Amino acid sequence: MSRADLGSWCQGALPGMPLRWWVPTLGVHGMGASYYDAILPVRELDADHAGILAGLHPPHRAVGSVLVPGGQITVEFVSDSARLAGMFADNWARAGTDQEPDATLYALARPARSYGLDEAWDRARWWSQDGKTMIVFGFGPYRLAKVCVRGICSAVSADDILFLHGCALCISRENASRGVVITGSSGAGKTTLVARLLERPEYSVTVINDDWGAVSLRSGSSASTGERKLHMKSDSVVALRPDFFATAPPSSYSYDLSEPDRTARLLASPESVYGDTWSSGDAEIEHVAVIVREPPDWVPPAHEEAVRFLRSGGYSEHLQHHELFFNGSLILRTASDSRREEERYRRLLNRTEVSWINNCNTPEKLAESFISAIFK
Repeated sequence: MSRADLGSWCQGALPGMPLRWWVPTLGVHGMGASYYDAILPVRELDADHAGILAGLHPPHRAVGSVLVPGGQITVEFVSDSARLAGMFADNWARAGTDQEPDATLYALARPARSYGLDEAWDRARWWSQDGKTMIVFGFGPYRLAKVCVRGICSAVSADDILFLHGCALCISRENASRGVVITGSSGAGKTTLVARLLERPEYSVTVINDDWGAVSLRSGSSASTGERKLHMKSDSVVALRPDFFATAPPSSYSYDLSEPDRTARLLASPESVYGDTWSSGDAEIEHVAVIVREPPDWVPPAHEEAVRFLRSGGYSEHLQHHELFFNGSLILRTASDSRREEERYRRLLNRTEVSWINNCNTPEKLAESFISAIFK
């Protein structure tokens, strides 16, 4: 992989802090720039500046557990926003407050100058790999917390664990059952596909993870993340359960008040969205289904190009992004970080069957294409 492929190294400095960051070149096509293009870049939090954190005393703290096959990752969430800390506590299974965290996220709603720091601190997500700590100033919508937690978990997980953007499920018919991860870029049609599968009584579907979760590259097992509440778009909830707002108990969900449009997203219990199809167990992943939106004559990439395709989100034209795609949320500051994640994806695709499903027709045709690929 060439330096041109991976991006460019840039040098800069904050007052008293050496700075080095990496800006990869990626593609965007079709749907235009996504939310992930607006995320602050990840920059290195130098170990010599640990005193900055020692001087911060945010009053709100929550500790959550993200489950992975055979274990868990404990993330401490520290904030000056009671709302953000409360949403984090609602979202994740709670760990003991005396449990030593695997990583800490300082999610500070106020800008850096409120803490007597240079405003340049507001322009990045600062990460210390050695200290397993991220600090972000000017924290706005809770979406950013989800992005940061995903990146942190990937950065601190074992080498045989891959966090994958998509829905992990088991689908069965008669005596045949398949463990599948449905992945693809935001807007490709993953939720639409899952909604259509849930409507088909001839198939039994068990959902393990809604949007993100870990796969063991050693055993092939995917485990539920253990989320107590799913952070979802309201229209995605309605797509999966059209009668949600008429029938779901009010206690089972709450609107995301951190968003400008306060009804656009919500925290909802998995059972209120998926009902009996939701499972807190695990599944062996045998198949990866990649959903794309391309012209009808599109030709899927060859096996050796699959990782490059997923890395770029499947797009061919180029814009500057802060990170390699790989879900748009990982901490990929350096070329070695990128190679590590690419190797994880390569191992997954080498151990599973991969189907490329082009969502270029109706939702019904999308579901038929998926079923034909999985049960061929």
